[in-house]
Amino acid sequence: MRLQYHTRNIQRIEDGSRQPGVLLALRMVVAVDGAPGDFFETLFEEAACEACEGASSPTTRVSVTYQPLGAGEGLKSIFGPLLAQARLAVGMSQTAMAKSAGYNLRNVNAVEKGLQEPGVMSALALVAATGVDIREFFDQLHHASAALSKE
Repeated sequence: MRLQYHTRNIQRIEDGSRQPGVLLALRMVVAVDGAPGDFFETLFEEAACEACEGASSPTTRVSVTYQPLGAGEGLKSIFGPLLAQARLAVGMSQTAMAKSAGYNLRNVNAVEKGLQEPGVMSALALVAATGVDIREFFDQLHHASAALSKE
């Protein structure tokens, strides 16, 4: 799989000096035959452990049945519409999700409309804020992304 992304930018991502958008990170994981859900869950757990310095409490994640995403005119990212499904499935407001994730409400609105794509760590924070299963969410994002790219 070819990423169609400049090698220097990939190197900056790999050395930690640049954070990719969530969909580029997803494509990178798939390009090396990684399991998207496993990768993003591990990334989240490592970030959470750094933030709490090992004093983490086990969190039960909610399983959600996602609806297929149709092709949307003007969508920059399919992450947002999928995030909106997750948030609504758990009965959470945009305001509560934004506050929990430390994300600007205006940006949450743009993300959910598919007009803005968050960086990978912001995306993880938003998904985690909903309480949905991170592995399931990113596996679903991978499947939705693959289905839309075939259309």
